[in-house]
Amino acid sequence: MQNDKFAPPPLGMQNDKYPPPMGFTSAPPQPGYPQPGYPQPGYPAYTTPAENYGGPPPPPPQPPRDPPTRVDPPRDGCFRRNQKNKPQANAVGAAGLIFISGGMNIAWSVGFRGVSYYQFTKHNFVAWFIGAIIGAFISTLLTNKVAKKYVLQFSSVLVAIGGLIIACTHNNGPGTVAACYLDGIANGLIFAPFMALAGEVSVPYMRGLVTSNLEQLLFGVGFLLQIVYVTSWTYSSYPSYNDFTAENMKGVLSTIYGFLALIFGSLMTIESPVLMLANNDEQGAIDALRRLQKPAVLTEETYDLLAEHKRYLAVNKDMSRGQALGQGFSTFVRIAFLRVLNAMSLSSFVATTMAISIYASHGLSSANAWYIGFALCRWLGTLIPSFCMESLGRKKPTVFGLIVSCILSFVVGSQYSWYTYMNGVSVLLMAFEFFAGMAFSATSSYLSEAYPMGVKQFFIALTFGTEMFVFLIINVCDYNLMQGYNYFYIMGGMYLAGFILALISLPETKMMTLRGAQELFSRFLNVRF
Repeated sequence: MQNDKFAPPPLGMQNDKYPPPMGFTSAPPQPGYPQPGYPQPGYPAYTTPAENYGGPPPPPPQPPRDPPTRVDPPRDGCFRRNQKNKPQANAVGAAGLIFISGGMNIAWSVGFRGVSYYQFTKHNFVAWFIGAIIGAFISTLLTNKVAKKYVLQFSSVLVAIGGLIIACTHNNGPGTVAACYLDGIANGLIFAPFMALAGEVSVPYMRGLVTSNLEQLLFGVGFLLQIVYVTSWTYSSYPSYNDFTAENMKGVLSTIYGFLALIFGSLMTIESPVLMLANNDEQGAIDALRRLQKPAVLTEETYDLLAEHKRYLAVNKDMSRGQALGQGFSTFVRIAFLRVLNAMSLSSFVATTMAISIYASHGLSSANAWYIGFALCRWLGTLIPSFCMESLGRKKPTVFGLIVSCILSFVVGSQYSWYTYMNGVSVLLMAFEFFAGMAFSATSSYLSEAYPMGVKQFFIALTFGTEMFVFLIINVCDYNLMQGYNYFYIMGGMYLAGFILALISLPETKMMTLRGAQELFSRFLNVRF
């Protein structure tokens, strides 16, 4: 009991016995400040230094980011890289054989056709362009409904039949018209599907090479081949009805291209893995990606490409039809204007001016060499930048080629004079064709990667049809030989507008994924190189 008397009070009552001194009483809690006791919501709990030993707590996990849209090529050398990705070019290479036939027919239609021993009209020389427009329109109706291999096989048969008609007839104007229609329809049918396919089967660091070699370079090969054999042909002073003419030779070559395209296309064409993913065939997409590389085995890069295709598909699925059409039209204005300038650089007016300048300045004795030099300059202008698409880029050669072609066009207009016998015009036109080929070599790559997926084939076909329509209109018009300088002044002004348009609006898409290229084209202003 004695001990209980002197025992200290319970802890809870000690402050009652000894109240706090005046002036040291705790203030009532203020609003907006943490309250004493347990941790309050919105305020971090008090921790001891031991709990923080080793540094601050890790930050919360961040949402995953999409991989970069620019892809660096593997560091295994250019040759090995090309060999590894060679099946990608082979998958669309059969279409290139048909484009060679198309280039021959373009050269024939604009004036490089040799001596004709039958009565012809302008319809003969515009039939191929009309057929190409018809084929491009039909291709928009077949988008993603018919396998591209079947479209290629049908087009190959049309080219072979058209070639046989010309090869087996002599001095037959209606037969020539029919053959031009068939060949033009075949080229128009495969242009949009295979330009889209070339962009979708190629890895980002090979797309520029594959697409430019497929279209611009092989059309240029056909153009060059037509001029070479026509100018080298020996024409008889007393022709016989059964003579084998230069046109018969064109038919033989077209027949060969058609049959080769049918064989190679049936064996090597690979459908788009992007389209397979859109049709929920992931296993088919994986198998297609496997066969698009050498050796045809599944690798880590295969699955990386598959994942990138899925992201590209997801971006386009989130885009409404109106958004796709709006973005596609903005892109169409830029690319179609460049393709119109391409048609003007190879028109019948340019071919006629070249012929006049050769005969006036150099005579008939050296005409063949000048014609071949003209076509060779155009082909070399396309060849050189096509192999630099992923190193030099797309925008630099386009802008440089446009401004130099603009200057040369004005100079040709100023030198166009009968009083000076067209002095220097032939040389200027050869230089003009070289830089024009440089300016338009990248348009093939832009066509394959610029448009949104849902409207890609439609706008590619529309771009091709617009280019062919310009060829047709110029062929229909009569060329005023005395005032031909006006055409070059107008063309120079349009090339200047094209230079400004390309400088401020064309993006640099080298080594970029389809997703990244489409994103850049969604903006009209692209001033970076």
